[in-house]
Amino acid sequence: MAPSANIANLSQTWEQRANRCAWLVEDAGASRDVLRFYEHVLRFQGDASRHCVQVLAPESGLREQIDVEFVAQALLPDLLKLVEAKGPAALAKEARELRAAPTEAIRELLILAVAPGGMEFDRTTFFARACLQPAAEALQVQLGGLPHAAKGTCPACGGLPQLAVLRSVGEGAERSLICSFCLREWVYRRVICPFCEEMDKEKLPRYKAEDFTYVGVEGCDTCRHYLKAVDLSLDGRAVPLVDEVAGAALDVWAGEHGYAKVVPNLMGF
Repeated sequence: MAPSANIANLSQTWEQRANRCAWLVEDAGASRDVLRFYEHVLRFQGDASRHCVQVLAPESGLREQIDVEFVAQALLPDLLKLVEAKGPAALAKEARELRAAPTEAIRELLILAVAPGGMEFDRTTFFARACLQPAAEALQVQLGGLPHAAKGTCPACGGLPQLAVLRSVGEGAERSLICSFCLREWVYRRVICPFCEEMDKEKLPRYKAEDFTYVGVEGCDTCRHYLKAVDLSLDGRAVPLVDEVAGAALDVWAGEHGYAKVVPNLMGF
């Protein structure tokens, strides 16, 4: 597929994510403010994706191909303005401080975030992550297909999974994972922890809330990590990246029961 076609498809994908977020706000309860802000971020990311036109070189690593200078100069300033205007107070304060930071400090923040294993969530790395996701996704979609992978790390960039997705296949369910960095999706075995590779189903509990049945917690009692899984066989309207954020109450529950998320989502849950 040509890069221009990829960009057009990505614009529709980001619009679908933002529209789903706006729809979920109506019944979001305690998550309403988070989803309202996330909608603004998704629309920013959708606009950013239209400017990410770099052609992927398959022989090189995805992360090293991301144009950090372009992200710093063309995307980050608009995100900082958005967060100052629409973000929660603590994050808006961080945005103001970043706007005043030396250019080299901002560049180093992005370089660290691009490096394998370099991104752990805090308020500052939110900005790098929000800008880098559209750029990284615009590269990985050029790989095409839905790959199968034996490892719990992204086959495109090596990132850790953000969430799981369940789909009906025959009489069972197929699980795939979505990368927290480049948003690449890959098919992964159903009964295994992607973090420590525990395969004993007795040590891999699953939990669901009674009023939110299509999103659940997939835990591991060996490493005490978890992911949330969005079950599209129970709600085909769900947009996994967005509905995972909407299930923030499940993250609270998991934390109270001693589980740590493999990677917090962009909103910090």
